[in-house]
Amino acid sequence: MAHWADVSITTQMTTVGLDDRAVLLLPNEIETKCPMCRTLTAAKFDSVRESNLETYYPVAYEERRVEHRTAVNDDSASRVETLTVYIGNEHSMIRTEDEDNNKHQWNFFIRPSRSDLFEEVQIFLHQTFRNPRVIVQWPPYEVRRLGWGTFTIYANLILKAGYSWVSSEAEDTGDGGVNGKLPLEWPLDFNGRGSQGRLRLKVKREKHGQEAEDEAQGQEVRRMWLRQRETDPDWVDPDTSE
Repeated sequence: MAHWADVSITTQMTTVGLDDRAVLLLPNEIETKCPMCRTLTAAKFDSVRESNLETYYPVAYEERRVEHRTAVNDDSASRVETLTVYIGNEHSMIRTEDEDNNKHQWNFFIRPSRSDLFEEVQIFLHQTFRNPRVIVQWPPYEVRRLGWGTFTIYANLILKAGYSWVSSEAEDTGDGGVNGKLPLEWPLDFNGRGSQGRLRLKVKREKHGQEAEDEAQGQEVRRMWLRQRETDPDWVDPDTSE
């Protein structure tokens, strides 16, 4: 049941108002699907059942209590954490003095409830834009542009080293991070102020302490190498050059 509670969560996007903001959710506030009937439900503490279990099975109950205390105190154990991610765009019309059709001012954004888990957000615009690939390493994760029509924006949410997405849609990052990338997409909304969708997601923390720091440094070096190789066609890898 603990394993099911950790990994079972709906990744279906919910459309919400633009004024809705990301909040940190407690585990019992996260809706998951029942492993038997698949109905969405939220965990609730049952004090009566806990008391009955402790009364009828005192030895087993104490063993479980010790196991739980050990798992909580063991910093090397994997942990699953929840977060809320909002993706969407704000929109407004502007006046142009000439025949320019670029009348739509829009702001694409990704707003997570926990930005400390993110290494960067990769945003991919339409190829007609100058510099269509944008990498944002610190919040706010936003891109503002002026345009004439709608299109679909694609984005990759890249976690820090030692974390992985608990999602069937997660992918490995180019620098070797297992399930460290979550692809998302958003069709721009030019109807009124814009709109946004809400995703409730989970990430697993795999590594801790010095091991996590060493892995983070290694991945940061690899990411810098990849960025430099993509932006500078004349750059040569010093480890392979003569």
